[in-house]
Amino acid sequence: MSLLGWSIGGLCFGVGLAAALMARARAPMFPSFALPLVWLLALVAFSLTLPSEPAPYFREGGVLGWGVLTATGLWLVGAFVGSRLGWEWLGALLPMGAPVLALLLARNDLLPALWGVGIATGLMWTLLGRAWASVSGVALSVLALSWTTGLAPIAGAPLWFGVCVAGAGLVAFGLATLLARTGRAGWRYSYILLFGGFALTAVGYRLAGSDAPWLPLTLMTLLAATLARGLSGSELWSRYALLVWVGLLASAFATMRGYGVAVCALMASLHALVMSHREFTATTDHENALYTAGALLLTSVLGFRLFTLSYPLQVPRADLYLYFTLLAFLIALVGLGALGLWWSQRGERSPLWRSLLAGFWAIAAPLALTAVFTERAAAGWSVGALSASLSAYLYGNRLFAWLAPLAMLGLIIVLPLGNLAATVADMPRAVRLGVAIGLAVAAALTALVIAVADREPNA
Repeated sequence: MSLLGWSIGGLCFGVGLAAALMARARAPMFPSFALPLVWLLALVAFSLTLPSEPAPYFREGGVLGWGVLTATGLWLVGAFVGSRLGWEWLGALLPMGAPVLALLLARNDLLPALWGVGIATGLMWTLLGRAWASVSGVALSVLALSWTTGLAPIAGAPLWFGVCVAGAGLVAFGLATLLARTGRAGWRYSYILLFGGFALTAVGYRLAGSDAPWLPLTLMTLLAATLARGLSGSELWSRYALLVWVGLLASAFATMRGYGVAVCALMASLHALVMSHREFTATTDHENALYTAGALLLTSVLGFRLFTLSYPLQVPRADLYLYFTLLAFLIALVGLGALGLWWSQRGERSPLWRSLLAGFWAIAAPLALTAVFTERAAAGWSVGALSASLSAYLYGNRLFAWLAPLAMLGLIIVLPLGNLAATVADMPRAVRLGVAIGLAVAAALTALVIAVADREPNA
Protein backbone atom coordinates (compact mmCIF):
# COMPACT_ATOMS: atom_id res chain seq x y z
CA MET A 1 0.00 0.00 0.00
CA SER A 2 1.44 3.36 -1.04
CA LEU A 3 1.75 6.47 1.09
CA LEU A 4 -1.07 8.01 -0.96
CA GLY A 5 -3.33 5.07 -0.15
CA TRP A 6 -2.62 5.29 3.57
CA SER A 7 -3.14 9.04 3.51
CA ILE A 8 -6.55 8.65 1.87
CA GLY A 9 -7.49 5.85 4.28
CA GLY A 10 -6.48 7.93 7.30
CA LEU A 11 -8.36 10.95 5.95
CA CYS A 12 -11.54 8.88 5.48
CA PHE A 13 -11.21 7.50 9.00
CA GLY A 14 -10.68 10.96 10.49
CA VAL A 15 -13.64 12.46 8.66
CA GLY A 16 -15.69 9.47 9.81
CA LEU A 17 -14.85 10.27 13.43
CA ALA A 18 -15.95 13.88 12.90
CA ALA A 19 -19.24 12.66 11.40
CA ALA A 20 -19.71 10.26 14.33
CA LEU A 21 -19.23 13.00 16.89
CA MET A 22 -21.56 15.40 15.06
CA ALA A 23 -24.22 12.70 14.71
CA ARG A 24 -24.48 12.38 18.49
CA ALA A 25 -25.70 15.97 18.72
CA ARG A 26 -27.46 16.47 15.39
CA ALA A 27 -28.88 13.10 14.40
CA PRO A 28 -31.00 11.78 17.28
CA MET A 29 -32.12 8.72 15.31
CA PHE A 30 -28.75 7.09 16.04
CA PRO A 31 -28.36 5.42 19.45
CA SER A 32 -26.11 7.29 21.87
CA PHE A 33 -22.44 6.51 21.21
CA ALA A 34 -23.33 4.11 18.37
CA LEU A 35 -21.32 5.85 15.66
CA PRO A 36 -18.29 6.55 17.89
CA LEU A 37 -18.43 2.91 18.99
CA VAL A 38 -18.28 1.72 15.38
CA TRP A 39 -15.24 3.97 14.92
CA LEU A 40 -13.54 2.50 18.01
CA LEU A 41 -14.28 -1.09 16.97
CA ALA A 42 -12.85 -0.39 13.53
CA LEU A 43 -9.71 1.00 15.20
CA VAL A 44 -9.39 -2.22 17.20
CA ALA A 45 -9.85 -4.29 14.03
CA PHE A 46 -7.12 -2.29 12.33
CA SER A 47 -4.75 -2.68 15.30
CA LEU A 48 -5.03 -6.45 14.94
CA THR A 49 -3.45 -6.22 11.49
CA LEU A 50 -0.19 -4.76 12.83
CA PRO A 51 1.60 -7.96 13.96
CA SER A 52 3.41 -9.79 11.15
CA GLU A 53 2.25 -13.20 12.39
CA PRO A 54 0.43 -15.52 12.06
CA ALA A 55 -1.40 -14.80 8.80
CA PRO A 56 -0.38 -12.98 5.60
CA TYR A 57 -3.27 -10.53 5.83
CA PHE A 58 -2.12 -9.52 9.31
CA ARG A 59 1.27 -8.14 8.36
CA GLU A 60 2.43 -4.65 9.19
CA GLY A 61 0.66 -2.19 6.94
CA GLY A 62 -1.63 -4.95 5.66
CA VAL A 63 -4.31 -3.85 3.26
CA LEU A 64 -7.04 -5.63 5.20
CA GLY A 65 -6.58 -2.98 7.88
CA TRP A 66 -6.57 -0.29 5.22
CA GLY A 67 -9.92 -1.58 3.94
CA VAL A 68 -11.38 -1.44 7.45
CA LEU A 69 -10.16 2.13 8.00
CA THR A 70 -11.29 3.49 4.65
CA ALA A 71 -14.68 1.80 4.51
CA THR A 72 -15.53 2.65 8.13
CA GLY A 73 -14.87 6.32 7.53
CA LEU A 74 -16.96 6.37 4.36
CA TRP A 75 -19.76 4.43 6.07
CA LEU A 76 -19.90 6.84 9.01
CA VAL A 77 -20.02 9.89 6.78
CA GLY A 78 -22.58 8.22 4.52
CA ALA A 79 -24.84 7.30 7.43
CA PHE A 80 -24.69 10.85 8.81
CA VAL A 81 -25.25 12.56 5.46
CA GLY A 82 -27.94 10.17 4.24
CA SER A 83 -30.05 10.32 7.37
CA ARG A 84 -29.39 13.88 8.53
CA LEU A 85 -29.78 15.73 5.23
CA GLY A 86 -32.23 13.44 3.48
CA TRP A 87 -29.79 12.86 0.60
CA GLU A 88 -29.87 9.11 0.89
CA TRP A 89 -28.51 8.59 -2.60
CA LEU A 90 -25.37 10.47 -1.50
CA GLY A 91 -25.28 8.50 1.73
CA ALA A 92 -25.33 5.30 -0.33
CA LEU A 93 -22.70 6.61 -2.74
CA LEU A 94 -20.05 7.16 -0.07
CA PRO A 95 -19.77 3.59 1.32
CA MET A 96 -19.79 2.19 -2.21
CA GLY A 97 -16.75 4.31 -2.92
CA ALA A 98 -14.64 2.01 -0.72
CA PRO A 99 -14.38 -0.85 -3.28
CA VAL A 100 -13.56 1.74 -5.96
CA LEU A 101 -10.70 3.08 -3.84
CA ALA A 102 -9.50 -0.50 -3.32
CA LEU A 103 -9.39 -0.96 -7.10
CA LEU A 104 -7.42 2.24 -7.53
CA LEU A 105 -5.02 1.97 -4.61
CA ALA A 106 -4.73 -1.73 -3.70
CA ARG A 107 -4.77 -3.50 -7.05
CA ASN A 108 -1.94 -5.86 -6.05
CA ASP A 109 -3.68 -6.94 -2.82
CA LEU A 110 -7.27 -6.52 -3.89
CA LEU A 111 -8.97 -9.37 -2.03
CA PRO A 112 -7.63 -8.49 1.46
CA ALA A 113 -8.63 -4.86 0.94
CA LEU A 114 -12.15 -5.96 -0.02
CA TRP A 115 -12.33 -8.26 3.02
CA GLY A 116 -11.65 -5.16 5.13
CA VAL A 117 -14.49 -3.32 3.39
CA GLY A 118 -16.76 -6.24 4.27
CA ILE A 119 -15.79 -6.13 7.94
CA ALA A 120 -16.61 -2.42 8.16
CA THR A 121 -19.93 -3.08 6.42
CA GLY A 122 -20.82 -5.83 8.88
CA LEU A 123 -20.08 -3.54 11.84
CA MET A 124 -22.28 -0.78 10.47
CA TRP A 125 -25.16 -3.05 9.52
CA THR A 126 -25.29 -4.73 12.92
CA LEU A 127 -24.89 -1.67 15.13
CA LEU A 128 -26.86 0.90 13.10
CA GLY A 129 -29.39 -1.21 11.24
CA ARG A 130 -32.20 0.09 13.43
CA ALA A 131 -31.37 3.77 12.97
CA TRP A 132 -30.79 4.34 9.25
CA ALA A 133 -33.57 2.94 7.06
CA SER A 134 -31.25 2.45 4.09
CA VAL A 135 -28.64 0.35 5.90
CA SER A 136 -29.80 -3.06 4.64
CA GLY A 137 -29.92 -2.02 0.99
CA VAL A 138 -26.64 -0.13 1.14
CA ALA A 139 -24.89 -2.94 3.03
CA LEU A 140 -25.99 -5.60 0.55
CA SER A 141 -24.98 -3.34 -2.35
CA VAL A 142 -21.53 -2.69 -0.87
CA LEU A 143 -20.97 -6.40 -0.18
CA ALA A 144 -22.19 -7.39 -3.64
CA LEU A 145 -19.97 -4.78 -5.29
CA SER A 146 -16.94 -5.79 -3.20
CA TRP A 147 -17.35 -9.51 -3.85
CA THR A 148 -18.14 -8.99 -7.53
CA THR A 149 -14.92 -6.98 -7.84
CA GLY A 150 -12.99 -9.65 -5.96
CA LEU A 151 -14.37 -12.43 -8.12
CA ALA A 152 -13.63 -10.65 -11.42
CA PRO A 153 -9.89 -11.58 -11.64
CA ILE A 154 -10.68 -15.20 -10.76
CA ALA A 155 -13.42 -15.37 -13.41
CA GLY A 156 -11.43 -13.46 -16.03
CA ALA A 157 -14.07 -10.71 -16.14
CA PRO A 158 -13.53 -6.93 -16.47
CA LEU A 159 -12.51 -5.46 -13.13
CA TRP A 160 -14.58 -2.31 -13.55
CA PHE A 161 -17.83 -3.87 -14.75
CA GLY A 162 -19.29 -4.09 -11.25
CA VAL A 163 -18.36 -0.48 -10.55
CA CYS A 164 -20.09 0.65 -13.77
CA VAL A 165 -23.24 -1.27 -12.84
CA ALA A 166 -23.20 0.22 -9.33
CA GLY A 167 -22.66 3.68 -10.80
CA ALA A 168 -25.65 3.27 -13.10
CA GLY A 169 -27.76 2.19 -10.14
CA LEU A 170 -26.74 5.15 -8.00
CA VAL A 171 -27.33 7.62 -10.85
CA ALA A 172 -30.82 6.14 -11.23
CA PHE A 173 -31.30 6.53 -7.45
CA GLY A 174 -30.35 10.22 -7.62
CA LEU A 175 -32.56 10.91 -10.63
CA ALA A 176 -35.52 9.17 -9.00
CA THR A 177 -35.01 11.35 -5.93
CA LEU A 178 -35.03 14.50 -8.08
CA LEU A 179 -38.18 13.36 -9.91
CA ALA A 180 -39.91 12.69 -6.62
CA ARG A 181 -39.15 16.23 -5.45
CA THR A 182 -40.91 17.56 -8.55
CA GLY A 183 -43.98 15.47 -7.78
CA ARG A 184 -43.24 12.57 -10.15
CA ALA A 185 -43.34 9.72 -7.68
CA GLY A 186 -44.05 6.08 -8.48
CA TRP A 187 -42.18 2.83 -8.88
CA ARG A 188 -42.24 3.00 -12.68
CA TYR A 189 -39.87 5.98 -12.81
CA SER A 190 -37.33 4.25 -10.60
CA TYR A 191 -37.79 0.97 -12.45
CA ILE A 192 -37.15 2.47 -15.87
CA LEU A 193 -34.18 4.51 -14.69
CA LEU A 194 -32.62 1.61 -12.80
CA PHE A 195 -32.84 -1.12 -15.42
CA GLY A 196 -32.32 1.36 -18.21
CA GLY A 197 -28.97 2.21 -16.62
CA PHE A 198 -28.10 -1.49 -16.25
CA ALA A 199 -29.00 -2.14 -19.89
CA LEU A 200 -26.94 0.82 -21.13
CA THR A 201 -23.95 -0.48 -19.17
CA ALA A 202 -24.36 -3.93 -20.72
CA VAL A 203 -24.72 -2.52 -24.24
CA GLY A 204 -21.71 -0.27 -23.70
CA TYR A 205 -19.50 -3.23 -22.80
CA ARG A 206 -20.87 -5.14 -25.77
CA LEU A 207 -20.00 -2.29 -28.15
CA ALA A 208 -16.55 -2.11 -26.55
CA GLY A 209 -15.88 -5.65 -27.70
CA SER A 210 -16.90 -7.80 -24.74
CA ASP A 211 -18.57 -11.08 -25.72
CA ALA A 212 -19.90 -11.86 -22.23
CA PRO A 213 -23.70 -12.11 -21.87
CA TRP A 214 -24.15 -8.94 -19.84
CA LEU A 215 -27.47 -7.99 -21.45
CA PRO A 216 -29.09 -11.42 -20.87
CA LEU A 217 -28.11 -11.16 -17.19
CA THR A 218 -29.76 -7.72 -17.04
CA LEU A 219 -32.90 -9.01 -18.70
CA MET A 220 -33.06 -12.01 -16.36
CA THR A 221 -32.83 -9.71 -13.32
CA LEU A 222 -35.49 -7.44 -14.82
CA LEU A 223 -37.79 -10.41 -15.37
CA ALA A 224 -37.24 -11.66 -11.81
CA ALA A 225 -37.89 -8.22 -10.32
CA THR A 226 -41.09 -7.88 -12.41
CA LEU A 227 -42.37 -11.31 -11.41
CA ALA A 228 -41.56 -10.60 -7.77
CA ARG A 229 -43.55 -7.38 -7.89
CA GLY A 230 -46.50 -9.10 -9.52
CA LEU A 231 -46.56 -12.01 -7.08
CA SER A 232 -46.06 -9.79 -4.04
CA GLY A 233 -49.59 -8.48 -4.50
CA SER A 234 -51.07 -11.94 -3.93
CA GLU A 235 -51.69 -12.91 -0.33
CA LEU A 236 -51.23 -16.57 -1.24
CA TRP A 237 -48.02 -16.26 -3.25
CA SER A 238 -46.29 -13.20 -1.77
CA ARG A 239 -44.03 -15.24 0.53
CA TYR A 240 -43.34 -18.03 -1.92
CA ALA A 241 -42.35 -15.50 -4.55
CA LEU A 242 -38.90 -16.06 -3.07
CA LEU A 243 -38.74 -18.91 -5.59
CA VAL A 244 -38.42 -16.23 -8.28
CA TRP A 245 -35.02 -15.27 -6.87
CA VAL A 246 -34.04 -18.93 -6.65
CA GLY A 247 -34.86 -19.21 -10.35
CA LEU A 248 -32.73 -16.13 -11.09
CA LEU A 249 -29.87 -17.70 -9.13
CA ALA A 250 -30.06 -20.90 -11.16
CA SER A 251 -30.36 -19.05 -14.48
CA ALA A 252 -27.46 -16.71 -13.72
CA PHE A 253 -25.18 -19.56 -12.71
CA ALA A 254 -26.08 -21.50 -15.84
CA THR A 255 -25.34 -18.41 -17.97
CA MET A 256 -21.99 -17.30 -16.53
CA ARG A 257 -21.36 -19.42 -13.44
CA GLY A 258 -20.19 -17.57 -10.33
CA TYR A 259 -19.64 -14.21 -11.98
CA GLY A 260 -23.14 -14.33 -13.46
CA VAL A 261 -24.51 -14.74 -9.94
CA ALA A 262 -22.30 -11.83 -8.85
CA VAL A 263 -23.68 -9.46 -11.49
CA CYS A 264 -27.28 -10.42 -10.71
CA ALA A 265 -26.63 -10.10 -6.97
CA LEU A 266 -25.34 -6.57 -7.47
CA MET A 267 -28.31 -5.55 -9.62
CA ALA A 268 -30.79 -7.15 -7.20
CA SER A 269 -29.15 -5.37 -4.23
CA LEU A 270 -29.31 -2.00 -5.97
CA HIS A 271 -32.92 -2.71 -6.92
CA ALA A 272 -33.74 -3.48 -3.27
CA LEU A 273 -31.98 -0.29 -2.18
CA VAL A 274 -33.89 1.97 -4.56
CA MET A 275 -37.29 0.34 -4.06
CA SER A 276 -37.02 0.56 -0.27
CA HIS A 277 -37.60 4.33 -0.49
CA ARG A 278 -41.35 4.35 -0.42
CA GLU A 279 -41.59 8.14 -0.56
CA PHE A 280 -40.92 8.01 -4.30
CA THR A 281 -41.45 4.34 -5.25
CA ALA A 282 -44.80 3.85 -3.45
CA THR A 283 -43.94 0.24 -2.62
CA THR A 284 -45.27 -1.70 0.37
CA ASP A 285 -43.43 -3.25 3.30
CA HIS A 286 -43.90 -6.82 2.10
CA GLU A 287 -42.69 -5.90 -1.38
CA ASN A 288 -39.52 -4.40 0.04
CA ALA A 289 -39.00 -7.42 2.27
CA LEU A 290 -39.22 -9.66 -0.80
CA TYR A 291 -36.66 -7.55 -2.68
CA THR A 292 -34.29 -7.57 0.31
CA ALA A 293 -34.69 -11.34 0.73
CA GLY A 294 -33.78 -11.88 -2.91
CA ALA A 295 -30.74 -9.64 -2.64
CA LEU A 296 -29.68 -11.43 0.54
CA LEU A 297 -30.01 -14.83 -1.14
CA LEU A 298 -27.96 -13.89 -4.20
CA THR A 299 -25.29 -11.99 -2.25
CA SER A 300 -24.89 -14.83 0.25
CA VAL A 301 -24.41 -17.36 -2.55
CA LEU A 302 -21.89 -14.99 -4.14
CA GLY A 303 -19.94 -14.87 -0.87
CA PHE A 304 -20.12 -18.66 -0.55
CA ARG A 305 -18.80 -18.98 -4.10
CA LEU A 306 -15.82 -16.82 -3.14
CA PHE A 307 -15.29 -18.96 -0.05
CA THR A 308 -15.15 -22.18 -2.05
CA LEU A 309 -12.75 -20.62 -4.57
CA SER A 310 -10.53 -19.02 -1.93
CA TYR A 311 -10.29 -22.13 0.25
CA PRO A 312 -10.59 -25.16 -2.04
CA LEU A 313 -11.31 -28.05 0.29
CA GLN A 314 -8.99 -31.04 0.17
CA VAL A 315 -9.91 -34.67 0.79
CA PRO A 316 -11.26 -35.66 3.30
CA ARG A 317 -12.45 -32.12 4.04
CA ALA A 318 -14.03 -31.81 0.61
CA ASP A 319 -16.96 -34.01 1.53
CA LEU A 320 -19.65 -31.52 2.53
CA TYR A 321 -21.97 -34.36 3.53
CA LEU A 322 -19.88 -35.20 6.58
CA TYR A 323 -21.43 -35.11 9.99
CA PHE A 324 -19.63 -31.95 11.09
CA THR A 325 -20.98 -29.95 8.15
CA LEU A 326 -24.52 -30.92 9.08
CA LEU A 327 -23.81 -30.13 12.73
CA ALA A 328 -22.63 -26.60 11.92
CA PHE A 329 -25.66 -26.16 9.64
CA LEU A 330 -28.06 -27.06 12.45
CA ILE A 331 -26.26 -24.92 15.02
CA ALA A 332 -26.53 -21.91 12.71
CA LEU A 333 -30.16 -22.61 11.84
CA VAL A 334 -31.31 -22.96 15.45
CA GLY A 335 -28.71 -20.84 17.22
CA LEU A 336 -29.06 -17.77 15.02
CA GLY A 337 -32.84 -18.00 15.29
CA ALA A 338 -32.62 -17.96 19.10
CA LEU A 339 -30.04 -15.18 19.01
CA GLY A 340 -32.16 -13.06 16.68
CA LEU A 341 -35.24 -13.61 18.83
CA TRP A 342 -33.41 -12.41 21.94
CA TRP A 343 -31.88 -9.43 20.09
CA SER A 344 -35.30 -8.29 18.82
CA GLN A 345 -37.13 -8.51 22.15
CA ARG A 346 -36.71 -4.80 22.81
CA GLY A 347 -37.74 -3.91 19.28
CA GLU A 348 -36.31 -0.85 17.61
CA ARG A 349 -35.18 0.42 21.00
CA SER A 350 -32.94 -2.56 21.58
CA PRO A 351 -29.95 -1.45 23.71
CA LEU A 352 -26.61 -1.21 22.01
CA TRP A 353 -25.06 -3.91 24.20
CA ARG A 354 -27.54 -6.41 22.79
CA SER A 355 -26.38 -5.57 19.28
CA LEU A 356 -22.76 -6.03 20.34
CA LEU A 357 -23.45 -9.38 21.96
CA ALA A 358 -25.49 -10.65 19.01
CA GLY A 359 -22.78 -9.56 16.59
CA PHE A 360 -20.04 -11.16 18.70
CA TRP A 361 -21.70 -14.57 18.62
CA ALA A 362 -22.49 -14.33 14.92
CA ILE A 363 -18.72 -13.92 14.42
CA ALA A 364 -17.28 -16.13 17.16
CA ALA A 365 -19.43 -19.21 16.57
CA PRO A 366 -18.45 -19.91 12.92
CA LEU A 367 -14.76 -19.23 13.64
CA ALA A 368 -14.77 -21.55 16.66
CA LEU A 369 -16.58 -24.29 14.73
CA THR A 370 -14.07 -23.92 11.90
CA ALA A 371 -11.21 -24.23 14.40
CA VAL A 372 -12.70 -27.48 15.70
CA PHE A 373 -14.13 -29.08 12.56
CA THR A 374 -12.18 -27.41 9.67
CA GLU A 375 -13.57 -25.43 6.72
CA ARG A 376 -16.46 -27.83 6.23
CA ALA A 377 -18.02 -26.36 9.39
CA ALA A 378 -17.69 -22.88 7.91
CA ALA A 379 -19.51 -24.12 4.81
CA GLY A 380 -22.27 -25.64 6.93
CA TRP A 381 -22.61 -22.51 9.06
CA SER A 382 -22.88 -20.23 6.02
CA VAL A 383 -25.72 -22.25 4.51
CA GLY A 384 -27.46 -22.65 7.87
CA ALA A 385 -27.29 -18.91 8.56
CA LEU A 386 -28.81 -18.11 5.18
CA SER A 387 -31.52 -20.72 5.79
CA ALA A 388 -32.38 -19.19 9.17
CA SER A 389 -32.89 -15.71 7.73
CA LEU A 390 -34.84 -16.88 4.68
CA SER A 391 -37.04 -19.13 6.81
CA ALA A 392 -37.94 -16.15 8.97
CA TYR A 393 -38.95 -14.23 5.84
CA LEU A 394 -40.81 -17.14 4.27
CA TYR A 395 -43.09 -17.62 7.25
CA GLY A 396 -43.79 -13.94 7.76
CA ASN A 397 -41.64 -13.56 10.85
CA ARG A 398 -40.43 -10.10 11.81
CA LEU A 399 -37.09 -11.67 12.74
CA PHE A 400 -35.95 -11.48 9.12
CA ALA A 401 -34.70 -7.90 9.51
CA TRP A 402 -32.74 -8.93 12.61
CA LEU A 403 -31.35 -12.18 11.24
CA ALA A 404 -30.14 -10.80 7.90
CA PRO A 405 -27.08 -8.96 9.28
CA LEU A 406 -26.25 -11.83 11.63
CA ALA A 407 -26.38 -14.28 8.73
CA MET A 408 -23.97 -12.17 6.70
CA LEU A 409 -21.57 -11.44 9.56
CA GLY A 410 -20.33 -15.01 9.78
CA LEU A 411 -19.61 -15.16 6.05
CA ILE A 412 -17.92 -11.74 6.12
CA ILE A 413 -15.50 -12.94 8.81
CA VAL A 414 -14.98 -16.48 7.54
CA LEU A 415 -13.82 -15.24 4.13
CA PRO A 416 -10.58 -13.64 5.41
CA LEU A 417 -10.11 -15.68 8.59
CA GLY A 418 -11.43 -19.14 7.72
CA ASN A 419 -8.03 -20.43 6.68
CA LEU A 420 -6.45 -19.09 9.87
CA ALA A 421 -9.09 -20.73 12.06
CA ALA A 422 -8.79 -24.02 10.17
CA THR A 423 -5.10 -24.30 11.07
CA VAL A 424 -6.21 -25.00 14.64
CA ALA A 425 -8.13 -28.02 13.37
CA ASP A 426 -4.80 -29.59 12.33
CA MET A 427 -3.45 -29.33 15.86
CA PRO A 428 -3.69 -32.13 18.46
CA ARG A 429 -7.12 -33.15 19.65
CA ALA A 430 -6.51 -31.61 23.08
CA VAL A 431 -6.21 -28.17 21.49
CA ARG A 432 -9.45 -28.57 19.56
CA LEU A 433 -11.15 -29.88 22.69
CA GLY A 434 -9.96 -26.79 24.53
CA VAL A 435 -11.52 -24.56 21.87
CA ALA A 436 -14.82 -26.45 22.15
CA ILE A 437 -14.79 -26.19 25.95
CA GLY A 438 -13.97 -22.49 25.73
CA LEU A 439 -16.90 -21.96 23.38
CA ALA A 440 -19.24 -23.82 25.73
CA VAL A 441 -18.03 -21.81 28.75
CA ALA A 442 -18.45 -18.54 26.85
CA ALA A 443 -21.99 -19.55 25.88
CA ALA A 444 -22.82 -20.39 29.50
CA LEU A 445 -21.44 -17.07 30.75
CA THR A 446 -23.39 -15.23 28.06
CA ALA A 447 -26.59 -16.98 29.11
CA LEU A 448 -25.91 -16.00 32.73
CA VAL A 449 -25.30 -12.35 31.81
CA ILE A 450 -28.48 -12.26 29.74
CA ALA A 451 -30.50 -13.81 32.56
CA VAL A 452 -29.21 -11.25 35.06
CA ALA A 453 -29.65 -8.29 32.69
CA ASP A 454 -33.20 -9.26 31.74
CA ARG A 455 -34.21 -9.32 35.37
CA GLU A 456 -33.32 -5.65 35.70
CA PRO A 457 -36.29 -3.36 34.97
CA ASN A 458 -34.19 -0.86 33.01
CA ALA A 459 -32.11 -3.37 31.02
